[in-house]
Amino acid sequence: MASVQRAATYVEKGGVGKTTSAAHIAVAAHNMGHKVLLVDLAGTQNDLATHFGISIVDEETTTDGGVSIDAPISAVFGDDWEFLRDNIDDLLDRMTFATDEGPDLIPADPGLGGADNNLANVPLEERYQKLDGFVEDLVANQYDLVVFDLPGKEDNIALNGLFAARNVVAPLKPGAFERDQLQKLDATLEEISSDLDVDLDIALVIPTIISSQETLSESFVEYVTEEYPEIVGEPVTKTADIGNNQNNGRTLFAVPDDELYATGKRAREAYSTNTEQLLSQLTDR
Repeated sequence: MASVQRAATYVEKGGVGKTTSAAHIAVAAHNMGHKVLLVDLAGTQNDLATHFGISIVDEETTTDGGVSIDAPISAVFGDDWEFLRDNIDDLLDRMTFATDEGPDLIPADPGLGGADNNLANVPLEERYQKLDGFVEDLVANQYDLVVFDLPGKEDNIALNGLFAARNVVAPLKPGAFERDQLQKLDATLEEISSDLDVDLDIALVIPTIISSQETLSESFVEYVTEEYPEIVGEPVTKTADIGNNQNNGRTLFAVPDDELYATGKRAREAYSTNTEQLLSQLTDR
């Protein structure tokens, strides 16, 4: 069985840069020579697909170039998954979309909400291993890194993602609430590790939306660095470039230097540095 490195962006809060971090880490890892799969489990808005300029629609084809999901990721959590896995040879290919920036993407789909509810009826000893089985059965032989973007809440889908990923990337923006979230995440992973008999750890903490002109940013970075010295990453500079280019369907890595502000260049460099650190952490584990 081929081995595949795994990580998941997860914090029980929205608006901290989970999806942005997942997209940039995936592209940076691809640029470093890795074959990367991104899996969006964060909901039905398909933020990761939008990040790469992929328009997901209900119809099979549209005049504006949108594409439909043929084989949804939510099927992994359903009763028919083993039959589909064993009888459709090109199943993983049908689930994935190629991005213009290198990584392949499995987008979120509307069935994830129902899948989360249905998982509550699955026996506990099987409930949180569905996604891990998918990785072992189909993903490990084709990719060497898989990155999950998880929902900002502790539901059955998120727990599947944590079980499958083992390694958590926690993006956090400055604020007292975010400090509490990091401490809570530590305790949550310890509890889940005990309950599910799996070794979950925070592999990387990324301070995001950091401004050198804001005292709160400075004190937050100092706090995270002191509390988590071995796993804190390079702070990602607050920049309009991230949102502007996300709206245009590209990460900072797809933008020429002359189209970026100085803050955008620093943020892009931070994501490269953080990806190197993450890959080193994953290799060590």
